[in-house]
Amino acid sequence: MELLLVICVAFGMLRCDGARADSIIHIGAIFEENAARDDEVFQLAISDLSLNDDILQSEKITHSIKFIEPNNPFQAVQEACELMTQGILALVTSTGCASASALQSLTDAMHIPHLYIQRSDDGSPRTACPLKPSADGGRYTLAARPPVRLSDVMLALVDELRWRKFLVFYDSDYDIRGLQGFLDQTARQGLDVALQRVDRNISSVFSNLFSSMRTEELNRYRDTLRRAILLLSPRGAQVFIHQKKRKPNKQNPPPYAELRVSAASRDRTGCPPDEV
Repeated sequence: MELLLVICVAFGMLRCDGARADSIIHIGAIFEENAARDDEVFQLAISDLSLNDDILQSEKITHSIKFIEPNNPFQAVQEACELMTQGILALVTSTGCASASALQSLTDAMHIPHLYIQRSDDGSPRTACPLKPSADGGRYTLAARPPVRLSDVMLALVDELRWRKFLVFYDSDYDIRGLQGFLDQTARQGLDVALQRVDRNISSVFSNLFSSMRTEELNRYRDTLRRAILLLSPRGAQVFIHQKKRKPNKQNPPPYAELRVSAASRDRTGCPPDEV
């Protein structure tokens, strides 16, 4: 789903750049051989996008896919050049950092929107591939998942607020693997961090979390609830915060009027977005 949203953003960019009505939008894709899952998601996203009349009017989406060896930036650039000769207007890639860097330089030079999914050597998502600034200040590359610096932002915030104990609420769609570096660092600093997954029925989360607590226990726990980081969708965060209207008793959790929202929304893109 996040890839579909990112492709939609790219399509909006193409239309703003003057794609004519009744035109064919040709999107290229380059995937490393260990990224078969991303290939499936990409083709599904293209299929869904083609059926979306709210985005596509008289335009038609076509696509071409190339597979490359892992960690082979030369082959990545070769295949990208081949796709460009076919007239692609945007490029989606799932590669390692070396190939991503080479493709960024090429797409920046050719002014072609480039959406890339960061991958590590074992094929898992979310690595620390940096985006290099272009010489002319223009940037045509966008990461489809939140950059790893999100952990640095949260650490800086926790340090600034002098939190020693806090909660991290994340929704069921959030890729919690991206928090591993953050959790390792907080453990080294001796911080007390509790993770709580939030399902789609947010109200039930609170009732389940506190159903066994007495009112006195809820009031004592209230101080911890004021120090929380939300890694939720904008809608989910809104519903979460609105729980502050409820009165503290055994059936209803304590009010959240003082709940501090330190970081909200992910990027799917996120796969934040890229984005806090």
